[in-house]
Amino acid sequence: MSAPAPALLQIVQQARAMSAGRIPERVLHQARLSILDTVGCSLAGTRTEEAGLVVACEPASGDERTTVFGTPHRRSLKGAARINAYLGDVLELNDLIGGHASIGNVSAALALGESLGASGTRVLEAVVRGIEVTTRVYESVYPTLRRYTEMALVPVGFPSTVGVAAAAAHLLDLDETQTAHALSIAASLAGWCPAEVIFGNGGSVKPMLFGAQPADIGLTAAHYARAGMTGSPNLLDGSFGFFATASTAGAFNAEAWHDRWALDQPRRKLHACCGYLHAPADALGRLRASRALNETSITLRVAPYVADVVSKDRLPDSPNDARFHLQYVLALVACGADVILPEHSIALNEQLRRPEVVAAMERVRVIADPAFTHYHQCSIKLTDANGHVTVEAVSAPRGSPHAPLSDAEVVNKFLSLAEPVLGRERADRFVEQGMVLEATANVRDWIALLRNA
Repeated sequence: MSAPAPALLQIVQQARAMSAGRIPERVLHQARLSILDTVGCSLAGTRTEEAGLVVACEPASGDERTTVFGTPHRRSLKGAARINAYLGDVLELNDLIGGHASIGNVSAALALGESLGASGTRVLEAVVRGIEVTTRVYESVYPTLRRYTEMALVPVGFPSTVGVAAAAAHLLDLDETQTAHALSIAASLAGWCPAEVIFGNGGSVKPMLFGAQPADIGLTAAHYARAGMTGSPNLLDGSFGFFATASTAGAFNAEAWHDRWALDQPRRKLHACCGYLHAPADALGRLRASRALNETSITLRVAPYVADVVSKDRLPDSPNDARFHLQYVLALVACGADVILPEHSIALNEQLRRPEVVAAMERVRVIADPAFTHYHQCSIKLTDANGHVTVEAVSAPRGSPHAPLSDAEVVNKFLSLAEPVLGRERADRFVEQGMVLEATANVRDWIALLRNA
């Protein structure tokens, strides 16, 4: 009996079967929504202080043809992909499918599609391939993920880099062998996505890691493979591969993906903060809806790997840190926030001048509970001044597969993020054309709606 093909080659074969005629309409529909959601996040990112920095770090040289969303700027293919992905991640509003699959894949596919003058169908197929490949790699390790205090890398950037290579390989018409090398090269060059930068004092470089770096490297890898460069087929499941690095029992189960699509169960964000904070925010919000939280102590139980990285005993020291700060987010909810908004981190200094927010942070106690194994699980116990106790548990925060955002909510999220940048008329037109993307002969015409004068 022959040994099974390496996981990477099995994933390539699955990806190459994902053409518009074979992808279920419901999956294509979710891919269109993922594009809208991701572009909306990038447009909102133009409002941040970091936006000017990242655009300045990608200087124009005179022959740029690829759009920087929501700006008058054009940059090189990879420069625009990097900027758009950075802007889409900076506010922590981009989706959680396959970790954060859409941010790198959508940014890269739209940039390459615009550069090539590709059809809407080809771009949509590329986005599906990228998201699905990313998720297959990510879910091979996530159930048995090593704690961050042990491995110190976050398993998001690596899978997304491999996924971007699959998306780019499709748009560049690579054959099966070239596609396999593209994915392998991408895996070889992928950044290690250090946990200290994501969850610690990461500075302003953090949004490069989940989207911008994967977009850049995935595009580079596909071009390398087209030119004849080769890579190792065993980088995922080899003895020294990614699965062994990131997980205690990582493995790819090809059969488990038979007729299964990651896009069938989208994880999208309502809150502008790390996904690890959404279940606690929703749990506390439910409790606050029925009682005042003044002078109430808040005891939160979460998975140990969550407590390791987002429970902090200090004030947030930057807008990016605020988006990964469990006590800060819970304090906002305790003080009346139903949804964590971009303004809660953009205007961090203003929020920290609210004495009730600082006081609420001091009343939060976080316990690492091994009974919880997923970041969507948590429980909160409130104890008031009279010793009365109330408990609320959450296993499906808003936006998760078991409590998904409706189509209308996703579109409205896009419009709320896009309108301040594009105006309502252009934002509406982008949605209208995006929801029938296959009717677009050349995506340059559609992407032109994102370019400001």
